[in-house]
Amino acid sequence: MSGEAFRQITLVSVTGLPDARGAAMALQLSQSQMPGTCALLCSPQAPDDLAPGIGHVAIAPMNYHEYGWFMMFALWRVVQTDFALVVQDDGWVVNAANWSDEFLGCDYIGAPIHLAKIDSPQGTFWRNSFDWAQELHKTDHIVTPIQNGGFSLRSRRFMKALVNHPHIRVEIPPPDVVEGDPLRMHWQHNALLEDVQLSGVLRPTLEAVGMRFAPLELARSFAIEHAGPQLHHGYDAMQLFGHHAKVRQLVSLAPLTLRSLIPLSQLDSWYGEREILQMFERNGYLIEFAPEPPPHQA
Repeated sequence: MSGEAFRQITLVSVTGLPDARGAAMALQLSQSQMPGTCALLCSPQAPDDLAPGIGHVAIAPMNYHEYGWFMMFALWRVVQTDFALVVQDDGWVVNAANWSDEFLGCDYIGAPIHLAKIDSPQGTFWRNSFDWAQELHKTDHIVTPIQNGGFSLRSRRFMKALVNHPHIRVEIPPPDVVEGDPLRMHWQHNALLEDVQLSGVLRPTLEAVGMRFAPLELARSFAIEHAGPQLHHGYDAMQLFGHHAKVRQLVSLAPLTLRSLIPLSQLDSWYGEREILQMFERNGYLIEFAPEPPPHQA
């Protein structure tokens, strides 16, 4: 663990929501484990109890997709250090003792998620549910797992890549499905998400201008979103540096408490989630579970 490395990093949380207390807690908890880092909250308004040492930049309220545009095009404007470590109220540093200076050798690193882009002689396609791991052994296939952006380390030059290289364009294809009442659009590979764009769709063009993405094994040790048997069987969750998942929320620092949005009775239907929560318990967290669903009424 390197204090010199930490001084190169700004912990940053961006939210367009009016209540940023969860994001502020994630920053405070992460910074307490990484002395020397800067910490910055970008939100419409600062919480009244924002911890000393955490800066604040006021931003306009944003919806989920506007958040993605901010991360791709404006994050560099608020971060002055060489790297940004993105945290959220559902993604933060779990154990800084697992930090590796090797992470700084990447321009972008995040947890490998369930989704990947696959380039094959037959064309490009996407695989979900970690099924992409079955393609890794095929020498004529290039498998590009998406790396989660909600807890991710990004270099300053990566944050400016779409500005400094304007020929790299974010392009949204037509939706795969438009249906329902009310009518909804759906993209099979979540093309609207900033991490899908940056670490999947645009990765070849970003690599062509020198951007370095974490190899799969390093990304797996960096953080976790959800576990998949093809990728995480036999791994040690106690070696993780961080995490990000919508189903895990930081709700208190004293006592240190995580809320799982999964009812306890449904936990084992999520592969590996029980082991992830046990890891948090071993790191000193109390775990709260979502209320049990009401009994089925005939």
